[in-house]
Amino acid sequence: MTTIAPVVLYVYRCTVCGHKGQLRLAETAPEVTTACSVCGAEVLAEWDGGVELSAKQPD
Repeated sequence: MTTIAPVVLYVYRCTVCGHKGQLRLAETAPEVTTACSVCGAEVLAEWDGGVELSAKQPD
């Protein structure tokens, strides 16, 4: 049986270009540093609180 880690939504707003973005990553920490998908500036993505559970498909 394979166990899949929960995926959480992280959101950010770039202070350089104003882009609002989001990431879906395995649950790691409340905050993640990443690059803005538009201008490449470093941004702090924060956990949005939503959790998506992934279920294993039947064999």
